Amino acid sequence: MLHILICDDDYNMLSKMKTIVEEVLADFQTKVEIQAFTDARKISRDTLAGCDIALLDIDFENTSYNGMDIARQLRTLHSDAVIIFVTNFIEYAPEGYEVQAFRYVLKRDLVENLKTAFQLALQQRNKETLQIQCEREIVALPLDDILYLEVQQHSVTAFVRDATSIESCKTYSFYASLSDLEEKLDSQGFLRIHKSYLVNMKYIKRFQCREATLTYGITLRVGEKAYSKNKKKYLLWKGWH
Repeated sequence: MLHILICDDDYNMLSKMKTIVEEVLADFQTKVEIQAFTDARKISRDTLAGCDIALLDIDFENTSYNGMDIARQLRTLHSDAVIIFVTNFIEYAPEGYEVQAFRYVLKRDLVENLKTAFQLALQQRNKETLQIQCEREIVALPLDDILYLEVQQHSVTAFVRDATSIESCKTYSFYASLSDLEEKLDSQGFLRIHKSYLVNMKYIKRFQCREATLTYGITLRVGEKAYSKNKKKYLLWKGWH
């Protein structure tokens, strides 16, 4: 699921931002949760920790707690979150370097520029990595390079494209729940084709009721009960991409 946070103390501006985001997401084939606030003090720690993309006003009129404060806290709780500032004042831009702001959108150009900025933010999300602990080392696996994940008991193995070979892939084993990974990676184009397999749809070459064929000639079993739903999801994703 993709979690989006929008915060602006001007309700009319907040509504405009939310409408633009919803228009961009109209054909998005992933579950999305949008949380919108006019009062920054009501944003919970859990909301920030789960946020994937944040659209924040910077300067609030009736409180000293502002969008930059939210961004600092967000960056602490979720280092990979994509932050877009929507503001009347471009002079705040230098402060954005502190929180690694992705884009600035001036409110006077909201309709023209927010759609593009948000589309780019979605693309940025697709460049993320999966951080795992493998043999006492933290490894960041680029999501685009992961072919699939396989679970055996409590151990998950990631099969990752090898940039040095067109005929093989690397493997990384770590402890995790495949169901948790499924929820986390759903918005990144990963599909649970079987209770044991979570597959990156970009590497599926053929998807049939009993098996899926991936790049490198890899063949995986397909869960027959969820086949119809998964095939539909795959075809929708393929059409979108």
